[in-house]
Amino acid sequence: MHPSLRNTWTPAVNVVTWFLLATAILSVLTRLGTKYWIFRKWTVDDGLALGSLIFCAGQSLAVSMATANGYGQRFDTLSATGIDGMMKSQYAATLLCIPSMGLSKLALIRFIQDLTPAAADRRVAVWLHALVVVWAAVGVVSAALQCRVPRPWDYVHGECFDRMAWWQYLGVTNILSEGGIIAQAMMVIVKIQTHGRKKAVLGAVFTLRIVVIVAILIQLIYASKTAHSTDVTFDTWPVAVATQLTQCLSIVTACSPQFKPFLDSLRSTGMSLEGKSRHGSSQKGYGSQTSTRFRRGISQSEAHELMPLPLRGTSQTIVSTAGISPDSDAESQGSQSRIIREVRTWTITEAPAGQ
Repeated sequence: MHPSLRNTWTPAVNVVTWFLLATAILSVLTRLGTKYWIFRKWTVDDGLALGSLIFCAGQSLAVSMATANGYGQRFDTLSATGIDGMMKSQYAATLLCIPSMGLSKLALIRFIQDLTPAAADRRVAVWLHALVVVWAAVGVVSAALQCRVPRPWDYVHGECFDRMAWWQYLGVTNILSEGGIIAQAMMVIVKIQTHGRKKAVLGAVFTLRIVVIVAILIQLIYASKTAHSTDVTFDTWPVAVATQLTQCLSIVTACSPQFKPFLDSLRSTGMSLEGKSRHGSSQKGYGSQTSTRFRRGISQSEAHELMPLPLRGTSQTIVSTAGISPDSDAESQGSQSRIIREVRTWTITEAPAGQ
């Protein structure tokens, strides 16, 4: 290792931050592209995922600015101006990270909610929504007031509350909300009418959320180890990396159920993404536009006439197939739309007797 890199973690923190941001961006773009390609529209959960990515990008930029001001280097090598700029960037990063995590949770909860029409499952989703909103609101407000104003970002020289207790509160409640989301998904999966192997595949997509819990635990462990460090700019780099990892994994695992293999598996079970069976007549889910277009394509009116040249003593036959017009709603097809009507026209020629 180059001697100048032995006393700094700045390059590592910076590279990991931008790599994880790129991963989150690719996940969200893949989600949005797949959704629009299959269903030709986006929904509320897509907007929540996009909002989470926007906050994630801002948070990553703030972390990068913190490294530019010396984060990852030895504290005693930094200037007072650099330390102040670093703390301001960290302060902004914390305020942006919590909404990013919250929106990614809400995106996944909303997606799971749309899989089921059951009132009990939807009540669970409402409670989870409320829990996440309260968690994010309390987290942002408490982070904004962690130290005495007018310098709430100055955790080195300012008067602050117990920041380790705050990290523990935020981490534990974060884990509880993640556990609730996984439980919500399992409640829906077990009710799907399909064989056990497919249920296991569908369940595995949602249990990937466990990696977020693991990242949070790593974050808490390193935060506890460095809580009383005297070199807060150098020793706390694992906490920064774990935070970036947690944020990225939260977005990726919220987007993974929207990738094409999972959507294909879900649709093969007969489920729509609005909580109704795709085989039901009232289905209005993500797949409704595609299926409606298909139904309209096969139900357009067709008329075929067989009109041979009429000869003496022969008959003319017209056969037509009745259907609904292209502008009609495909859902309103009745029994009359499949009737084959045959119209026969007889030609009678009168000839004098004896001929």
